[in-house]
Amino acid sequence: MRSTFMYLVLFGFVLSCTSIKMSTASEVEVLTTLITTKSFEFTADWANPVVTQSLTAVANMGLIPPGSTISRINLAGNPNYLKVFGDSVSANLPYFGERQFGGGYGSSTGIEFNAIAEDYVQRFVADKGIYNISFKVKNKTEQYNVMMRVYPNKSTSISVNTSNRLSIRYDGEVKALKKRPKQ
Repeated sequence: MRSTFMYLVLFGFVLSCTSIKMSTASEVEVLTTLITTKSFEFTADWANPVVTQSLTAVANMGLIPPGSTISRINLAGNPNYLKVFGDSVSANLPYFGERQFGGGYGSSTGIEFNAIAEDYVQRFVADKGIYNISFKVKNKTEQYNVMMRVYPNKSTSISVNTSNRLSIRYDGEVKALKKRPKQ
């Protein structure tokens, strides 16, 4: 009796250990169409800065938005975007972190650019059903290395490494671009 009960518990445990949900063919097809047309927009829900002593001091002063921690900042109500349209990319993302070199007067406080992407590479990882996209872009004062990981459900993670600041990651969602932005 006891061994039968143990087998049932073990069998139930094995059944409850399911793997992650695999993406469907239609999800991957929609994602492929979205990415290969190079006409999409990313909107961030969360910013994940590198936690430093300075950022901790800012958080201790109560300057982090409600519902956030110093390592994960809620961007609800904070308009932001990263748009890819053909060979051009445009972004206006808030930045939380440390600037490593002086920015000078008139330099942007966020991640802001509107330029032609350099070294744009998109790669489909078939076994995971995801797209990895990377490109470089420059504005007047900085160079940005952007790496995107787009999942079939359109959730997206973007890492931005810059020449003058510590890196930051954004989590959000990608969608089709409704109309081509003005340049």
